[in-house]
Amino acid sequence: TALLGHFIFRDHIGGYGWLGVAGALAAGVLLSAGGGANTWAAVLVALACLLWGIDNHLTALIDGITPTQSTLWKGLAAGAFNLAVSLLSGAPWPSAAQIGVALAVGAVSYGASITLYISSAQKLGATRAQIVFSSSPFLAAMLSTLILPEEFGIVHAAAILLLAAAVLLILRDRRAHAHSHDHAAIEHEHSHRHDDGHHEHDHPDTPPSKRHSHWHRHQPQSHSHPHWPDLHHRHGHG
Repeated sequence: TALLGHFIFRDHIGGYGWLGVAGALAAGVLLSAGGGANTWAAVLVALACLLWGIDNHLTALIDGITPTQSTLWKGLAAGAFNLAVSLLSGAPWPSAAQIGVALAVGAVSYGASITLYISSAQKLGATRAQIVFSSSPFLAAMLSTLILPEEFGIVHAAAILLLAAAVLLILRDRRAHAHSHDHAAIEHEHSHRHDDGHHEHDHPDTPPSKRHSHWHRHQPQSHSHPHWPDLHHRHGHG
């Protein structure tokens, strides 16, 4: 996600950000090292990560619908495709109880999760949001020691500390990135407030600090302030 953002999607990362990316990568390697892996399986996982990275950036740039609507369409498309593959491969049709459990798990683990992730990616940029999102394997490792009979050792603790440092570095990168930049006129819809310096349209009955979502237009604007590569700041850095 970080490499795609840097070279293709104009998701700017500074020095602290690249240290955070390296730290998250090192934490993942540390957590997964020593388990052994099939080479072909590793290639498939790497390909999945590449496609996931592309999806991260494309999803973060969707600004014509809300994160909830985006999650709905992504879920319908992915669910239909997975169901078709399962049926074509000869898998038996699940029971009513299995369907109920799957829907309940999906509503929380995919529906709520992806909606929250899209919201953060639109505000932080896909790379920074993904670095924070990469804490999920570490939370799973902690839960596995509490629920399942799995060990929690020094390596796991070191990986968690390394990831925590990586997340702090990637968030620290914001204060290092401020410069004069231009905003072209644009129309889109997303969750926003009117006290952020970018949304100056009128809502007589809405307090500036209240977050809301609707279709709105931005007039051309030039200014300077610390910023993330969010929906309004995907400019180049030549």
